[in-house]
Amino acid sequence: MPFLLHESEWKLVETGLQQRAELLNLVLKDVYGERNLIKNGIVPSEIIYGHRGFLRQCTGIKYTTEKLLSMYAADIARGTDGRLWVVNDRAEAPSGMGYALENRSTTSRMLPEMFSKMNVKGLSGFFQEFNQMLVDAAPDNRENPNIVILTPGSHNETYFEHAFLASFLGYPLVQGNDLVVRNGFLWMKSLKGLKQVDVVLRRVDDAYIGPLELREDSRLGVAGLLDVVRRNNVAIINPVGSAVLENPGLIPFMPAIARYFLKEELILPQIASWWCGQEKERNYVLNNISSLVIKRIDRTNRESIHFGEFLTPDEIEKLKAEINLRPYRFVAQEKISFSTAPNLTNGKIEPRNLVARTFSIATEDGYSVMPGGLVRVAPDRDTVRVSNQRGGTSKDFWILEDAASKETKAHYWQPKPSIGATGLNDLPSLTAENLYWAGRYVGRTLVNARFLRMVLKQMVLVQNSSEKPDSVKLQVLFNAVTQLTGTFPGFSKANKKGEFAMDGTL
Repeated sequence: MPFLLHESEWKLVETGLQQRAELLNLVLKDVYGERNLIKNGIVPSEIIYGHRGFLRQCTGIKYTTEKLLSMYAADIARGTDGRLWVVNDRAEAPSGMGYALENRSTTSRMLPEMFSKMNVKGLSGFFQEFNQMLVDAAPDNRENPNIVILTPGSHNETYFEHAFLASFLGYPLVQGNDLVVRNGFLWMKSLKGLKQVDVVLRRVDDAYIGPLELREDSRLGVAGLLDVVRRNNVAIINPVGSAVLENPGLIPFMPAIARYFLKEELILPQIASWWCGQEKERNYVLNNISSLVIKRIDRTNRESIHFGEFLTPDEIEKLKAEINLRPYRFVAQEKISFSTAPNLTNGKIEPRNLVARTFSIATEDGYSVMPGGLVRVAPDRDTVRVSNQRGGTSKDFWILEDAASKETKAHYWQPKPSIGATGLNDLPSLTAENLYWAGRYVGRTLVNARFLRMVLKQMVLVQNSSEKPDSVKLQVLFNAVTQLTGTFPGFSKANKKGEFAMDGTL
């Protein structure tokens, strides 16, 4: 059951998201540039320097793109006043765009009449702008730039999305081992040789992307990549160091930041937050800790979130001691009851808490917001936290228009393939290796299938003749089946030592 929102309400949300994206873009420029927010006392230095997402190695890097923050995702939910509130900001390597596209592709096929009659706003235009944003990010405005999607690999929890977007957009999906730095440029290793890469849409976290200057134990990134970025020979989407924006400690200061940079008030409301690095706010948090939600400003290590109402007295005292020891690391937020949406569960419609993730991308004149997004739903009625890792599910997000739009089905648009992936010689090296082994396993499967078919025919012949079912011929064939398929002990007989003979005999 899709989550529905009318266009009249969505317009205000869209404007608020565009404002917030522009604001965080200016914050990112300032943090790695002049740092006027700190110099002028708008943001305390501990919030920036105490966050592990702040990377000193990225200070002073000059970028060719007008906007540093190319992609921005915000988690929103409806608050007690009926308005949609911003819950979280995501800027490092926001996930969910591919899942939203897959949900839309699925629901538009399963509910075609409802989809067309309700005038659902399509996603095609947004993904065309997304593709154009990647093309425009190439250094020196290169024509037909080579674009790749960098993934941590198949063990990552969102790998499906990486592969889905790579397939939809027509870009090679690569891992760190597929890339190499040579002479100040980034190259992709292919069967045909090295191919220069101009734009990297990364899904690898900041700390792991450059083992030479960041985490030296990382095997997910590319050694020397930051040096290529400094030379402006490759564009990284989003820039390395963007994780500093995923900082709940910034939320209490966002109204002041908006007035400082834009001379405006925030359009979208936020959750009331108190940074514990200030004495007055810290005292309020300590005195009301049982009714608040306590977080660390740094989520790069996936620290837990503490709901004060569920903590025991001993746990509360322990948490207070941690806050007093390093107050600048903690922020408290008001616990509010977000609205629910109907969810079909076991044949019944039940209410579920939900959070919608929206996506914005940089354009020439501002930011473009996806008309919809990814809606995550709590697994049961009593669950407060909405998380896919904790068993949550997802919904499609429909923005309803009053009149039918020319653009209704996003999955029909297909961009042109990048990096000239027109033949086997242009495949990334790791993909070619995977295809090689896939071919080997397919070959083995075909051999086994043909042999099993022959054995089945012999079994039928034995049944239709006077031969005994335990004839020597069938025993040899059965033993061969065990050997070929490796399904021991199978039909083979073991000797006293538990060893199997190659021909199945003792």
